[in-house]
Amino acid sequence: MPTLIRNVGVLDARQASVEQVSAIGRIMNVGCLVVSPANRAEFMKVGLHNVGKTHELDEDYKIHIGPLQLTREMLESAANPLKICVLGSLEVETGIPAELLLAKLEGIYLIGPASVPEELYGAFMSRAKDITGHVSVEPAGSVRAKGKVLINNEYLNQLEDGTDLSVSGNASLDEALDLDLFKRKIKTLRVAGVIHFGQAQEETLRKLLVQNEKTRLKMYRLDFHYVPGGTVIDSFTLLTVDKRVFSCHGILILHEEVTPEEIREKNLRFEAGTLYFPKSVTREMATRLAPKTRGLPYDPDKFAVVGCEQLITQARLAEMPDKGTLVVTGSLEIDPQVPPADISAKVAILDNYGEIIATRDVSSVLQAKLRVNEGVMHGPEGDEEEDDPCQGQYDNVIENLASYTL
Repeated sequence: MPTLIRNVGVLDARQASVEQVSAIGRIMNVGCLVVSPANRAEFMKVGLHNVGKTHELDEDYKIHIGPLQLTREMLESAANPLKICVLGSLEVETGIPAELLLAKLEGIYLIGPASVPEELYGAFMSRAKDITGHVSVEPAGSVRAKGKVLINNEYLNQLEDGTDLSVSGNASLDEALDLDLFKRKIKTLRVAGVIHFGQAQEETLRKLLVQNEKTRLKMYRLDFHYVPGGTVIDSFTLLTVDKRVFSCHGILILHEEVTPEEIREKNLRFEAGTLYFPKSVTREMATRLAPKTRGLPYDPDKFAVVGCEQLITQARLAEMPDKGTLVVTGSLEIDPQVPPADISAKVAILDNYGEIIATRDVSSVLQAKLRVNEGVMHGPEGDEEEDDPCQGQYDNVIENLASYTL
């Protein structure tokens, strides 16, 4: 039987012989397939399914996976002109003479975004054979920053007036940012990633920001307290937070001890994807949810949350209340020895945002209990093979690899 190759990030098959290629029955779920001029025709006879990109490269092309910075030192130290294929982001360093780039870069294939200084754009593009991704052109003399960048008054004071600032990653405008200083120090701002800013900063920011498809804007409000998904708000949190609105893009849980009086005293509002709150505050919450927030009241005596990794055994199940509500935001595994009837007796409502690992019979019972189905549910290791449509068709399987050389 033939060979199956699947779930491989980069498959380098330039060295594969005609015999090796003819032994392949199917290639599926491959990010990039690299073939040679000699065997490309043979690969056209293979069943290709969900292959992102196919490159025909000579053997002297080097494949680089991940971010790469093309520097002057790299070019000067190269004995021969570089021929590279990059699968990831590429940054061309400023200050490289165009003559050096043309002399030491013979060819480049790129799957991913590129950041290129304005003065090197023409030379770089003349060496680009194929690019899948956005090429960002950085103005001459621009300042580049990577990762998480907090733009505050101290950061701005280190820059020259009229700076072209380019950020690759996440940029944030400090709440106390001096907008006059910001306008004086920044001529243009480019962000390949997310930029966080306050509502009062939006007008100034938009005048300086050069947007492209890699720029995502995320506005925060100064009267909002932002928390990550899965946060539980208790009475102590209410006392220590001085903002009126709790905001969360995912799940927010109001602890059972919180009272209507505490909510009224601080005149709180809640903005979340889904907010769980005890039934005792239902009347109070009726007017305190943002328009797109889904509110789900719960009975504290019949409410359980799985927020990390948890295994439910027969003993653990016996401690759970009957006909309860189970919320899964992490990973829940149910012991295969647990009878489906016992699960049915304990779980009345299931909200799944995470991962549930259970046998087929238990999964069938849980699916009937689903109220929210935004996660995944699958069998234990070993069960997946029974559902594999390719099972038994191949005597050699190459799978689940970041890269593989054939």
